[in-house]
Amino acid sequence: MNTVNLKLRAFTLVLIKGKALSAAVTRCEFTLHRTFFQLFRTMATNYSNTPETRQLMGPKKAKHKEPLRRVKTKESRGKRGDAHGPATVYLQVVGAGSRDNAASLYVFSDYNRYLFNCGEGTQRLMQEHKLKAARLDNIFLTRMSWENVGGLSGMILTLKDTGVPECVLSGPPQLENYVKAIKSFSGPLEDIKLSVRPYTEEMFTDETMTVYQVPIFAQLKGDDRSLSPKSGGSSPSRSPPSPRRDDSYSNSRGNSPGERRKATRDTSLVVSYVCKLHPKKGNFLVAQARELGLPVGTSVIGPLIASLKCGKSVMYEGKEIRPEQVCTPADPGPTFIIAECPSEDFIEAVCSNQQLKRYQTGGTEDSVVMVVHMTPECVLKTDQYRKWMERFPSTTEHLILNEHNCTVHNVRSHKIQAQLNMIHPEIFPELKTFKTKVTQNNT
Repeated sequence: MNTVNLKLRAFTLVLIKGKALSAAVTRCEFTLHRTFFQLFRTMATNYSNTPETRQLMGPKKAKHKEPLRRVKTKESRGKRGDAHGPATVYLQVVGAGSRDNAASLYVFSDYNRYLFNCGEGTQRLMQEHKLKAARLDNIFLTRMSWENVGGLSGMILTLKDTGVPECVLSGPPQLENYVKAIKSFSGPLEDIKLSVRPYTEEMFTDETMTVYQVPIFAQLKGDDRSLSPKSGGSSPSRSPPSPRRDDSYSNSRGNSPGERRKATRDTSLVVSYVCKLHPKKGNFLVAQARELGLPVGTSVIGPLIASLKCGKSVMYEGKEIRPEQVCTPADPGPTFIIAECPSEDFIEAVCSNQQLKRYQTGGTEDSVVMVVHMTPECVLKTDQYRKWMERFPSTTEHLILNEHNCTVHNVRSHKIQAQLNMIHPEIFPELKTFKTKVTQNNT
């Protein structure tokens, strides 16, 4: 006991430089006494929680969780058969791809939430910036690396505790094995249904948007096989199957363990995502509706507005009202692309991909409103990648997430450190922030 007090006194002297020493020591002794009390209480609790006691008390009944409110809303929306998209959709950067946090993107809509890549620390950033995971039911991964999947296990456990009934993971083929590895130490995930959507699936559609998976294979150095899709492919599902390194695992059982580990990791595959939002309903014109005799401002107008916005004509007092008479045209859903080019080995495959070319100038699809580049600076500086970016229309915005972003992610940590720095600058130095030189192009 004396040794503990001496250590606590010495530590207190360093922090407060001898001020209010007696009060600090008293507080430490009280904390130590409380710790012993908690220890005995824990021992008593564990004693009553033995297997014999549990057998006498019977099996523990699992708590029944009420379904989330958004699940009920989704079911009612499905019964109505509403095929239009939400009114509000926006993208929010969770991790800017800098040295302290990997690149990750959060997509918000009135109906769903989506997360693209879940690196280590993503869950903490979402909690700090008030991004709730209660509606997060789709996680998309661009490639199987620790920068993209480091925080996936913690995120799944959080979704389970929140009460999310189902979560779908999309990404490279090794994702299914990764989920199985998570279950080995996290225990049975009975309260949440986890499913893996393979990258070969043609598309995914829900109430908000349609997501197309675009697999991109690179030619690695020292590999004679061409892993890039042929130029004739028009969609991810129609592209010819490319050889994967997973296939070589079954034929390498006689090799050394090091060779088998290398064979099961496919670093030559990244998955880009083309997201197209559903059309937005047109606005209801109150003045025109009142001129046509509709009961604006009464309880009868609600079902009429719902039918007119869905493109259906209605009859009111023997008069037919068409949607184009009282509603503005539907807003076509915009499209955005999330692409990752992790190294120079992928530049040729990205720039020659036919699925992405359809959204560039002269393509068959409408132009995209934004392209998110999770691309390092060494790739962005290459002429081939810059020319590929310039082939998009001038109205397309480009969002770059890489290590040259000098943003502060953990604002709360910097705030606490700044307050402690005002107390003692030597013990609590300021946190260093990474700053880059902004290069200006004269062209």
